[in-house]
Amino acid sequence: MKVVLISLFSILIFVIVLSALMHRAENPESYFDDYEEAKASGIMDKGWIPTFIPKSSTEIYEQHNIDINWVRMRFKYRIGDMSATRNACSNEVAIKNGVQFICEYFNNKVTLKLYNDGTAELRSTPK
Repeated sequence: MKVVLISLFSILIFVIVLSALMHRAENPESYFDDYEEAKASGIMDKGWIPTFIPKSSTEIYEQHNIDINWVRMRFKYRIGDMSATRNACSNEVAIKNGVQFICEYFNNKVTLKLYNDGTAELRSTPK
């Protein structure tokens, strides 16, 4: 009986660890000091970080899901650096404490919020 319980417990631990590893593999996270570092990494060429985020972006934290194709990001930017975003996005709306852009990128709907304090959030989901 003791051997069976130990075996079941071992299997349970294995399944939990495997689940955690699979989640991590399907939802990779990246951090970049600035826009140029992100660009040089090739992540923009793969479509995970849009090229139209402000060029002044720093402290870029990005996570994406390989299967579902969503992206979540947060970063800082120089207030007023919105020209690339304005050129790429068709919908700009004033929101509390900032501006929200709705864009299309790699066949995804992208919502980018640039706040008046120099922080930003990006959410991207398949159309």
